[in-house]
Amino acid sequence: MLYTQAVSPKTLELLNRLMNDTVFNRFLLVGGTALSLQFGHRVSLDLDLFCNESFDESALAEYLRTAYHFHLDFIEKETVKGEIDGVKLDCIAHKYPWLNSPNEIDGIRLAHYEDIAAMKLNAIVGNGTRMKDFIDIAYLSKKMSLNRMLNAYQSKYSSNAVMVIKALVYFDDINFNEPVKMIDTTNVDWQKIQKHLQRMIKNPDNIFEKIA
Repeated sequence: MLYTQAVSPKTLELLNRLMNDTVFNRFLLVGGTALSLQFGHRVSLDLDLFCNESFDESALAEYLRTAYHFHLDFIEKETVKGEIDGVKLDCIAHKYPWLNSPNEIDGIRLAHYEDIAAMKLNAIVGNGTRMKDFIDIAYLSKKMSLNRMLNAYQSKYSSNAVMVIKALVYFDDINFNEPVKMIDTTNVDWQKIQKHLQRMIKNPDNIFEKIA
């Protein structure tokens, strides 16, 4: 089951179109939207479609323009970013192995949450400004332990996990002016998320039933 309340009807309609388009057969939905559709914890606005193979960025951008009235904002090697009818869309070749087979739910190809965990940790290490990344890691702890997340990160990126531990509890760079709209109705706020991340580090083998 998908938690379709995590996205707008317009975003869901576009996602279904893209997933049924053979041009995007190699692409999976990743990031916060993929996680929110599976977990139902927060609203997510953007579509991030990643593959781990090369593609012709100019040809893809032109196809999107003609087939979807795509407005191009940024293009570089194997990266296309823009929007379709107000929905932000990123198509990126992320050339790292998929750790698990994707979850296909209602025709939507979603990256497995273990891959999403690794990618979220990588994002926090590289750019710890987005509160939503920290929130997503906290909610991932309801499915997998921190140690499993760290192992996934190391397997995907062949990187040392020491920096991840430090980055997970370094909050000074977070931009709190970017609001995160929660769906979870258990009164989860940033203070609870912050404390929960610290609990995860103290109990790295635990899977948590709730964030408190």
